[in-house]
Amino acid sequence: MKVERSLSLIFGIALVAIGALSLLGNTLLAVQAWRTWPLTVIIAGIALTIPGFLGLKSRGFGSFFIPGIPLLTTGGILLFASLFERWSIWELAWPLEVLGLAAGFALAAIFMRVAGLAVPAMIIGINGLILAFCNLTGLWEAWAVLWPLEPLAVGLGLLIVGVANRSSGAKVAGLILTGIAGAGFFVASFISVFNGTFLRFAVPGMLILTGAILVSAQWLKRADRPSEEVADAVG
Repeated sequence: MKVERSLSLIFGIALVAIGALSLLGNTLLAVQAWRTWPLTVIIAGIALTIPGFLGLKSRGFGSFFIPGIPLLTTGGILLFASLFERWSIWELAWPLEVLGLAAGFALAAIFMRVAGLAVPAMIIGINGLILAFCNLTGLWEAWAVLWPLEPLAVGLGLLIVGVANRSSGAKVAGLILTGIAGAGFFVASFISVFNGTFLRFAVPGMLILTGAILVSAQWLKRADRPSEEVADAVG
């Protein structure tokens, strides 16, 4: 009941704020206050995001982060574009929508305490970073060497699930996919098409990162063994 009251209060305040902004905009049209209309989108995003923090008390509310963070991202981009009349910003900023969705899944995983949501968070997040990189640099052909990031993203998500839930099956699956990603980067390292660009440093860096993940995963696996042995002894 207390959570329901808090939720009603949050949405009520949000509606009042949106109405007040609309009234202010209609009153001050002469000074172009209407340019701040994206604030209504931001307030709507805040109204969806705030209940997510209630997920510490009631896990279901953590799911509000998934629509709330992308809506806040949209509102921020719209506000910048409207205030400065730079609507072309969308050509550069649109990958932020993907990253915002990834952040929403990540926060939902934390506040709902559902480790499985780390998998879509990692997949969407890494794809968002690749899209942002390609969009900013124009090197869309970089997918030719960055494709191993796809299995790496899934592998990282499964490793997080395995560590959080102490699931050996998820850890093994994550290690297999991470190993496949490492093999992919090894093969990609022999592709010379990008030797003339700074991407020649990307693949070796990804190989180092993948190797570090595999080593860390093995260390975590060993760290869990004492607790498993104790549980077996008690059983």
